Amino acid sequence: MNSFNTAYKNIKKSSKDYSVYFLTLIIGIAIFYMFNSVGSQDFMGTITESRSEMLKTLVTIINVISVGVAIVFGLLIIYANNFLIKRRKKELGVYIMLG
Repeated sequence: MNSFNTAYKNIKKSSKDYSVYFLTLIIGIAIFYMFNSVGSQDFMGTITESRSEMLKTLVTIINVISVGVAIVFGLLIIYANNFLIKRRKKELGVYIMLG
């Protein structure tokens, strides 16, 4: 029971870090899906037939930007994970000692 109380207190203390982390993840995923959904909309199919060259270029640019957003998003996740692990290093050591 004592380890449960210790874990609960540590979760309470680090809730600010996790809330920023999850908020960043949610915003990043929303931006990623916004870029990916533009090319698959129904009106893009009808417009693409009439002015194909310019809109095909636009869809290609959006796809390239989407890949860039995915790379930045991946780097952000790696950085945030490393940051949280460094902050919780002592806490994780105590958990390992407790079993």
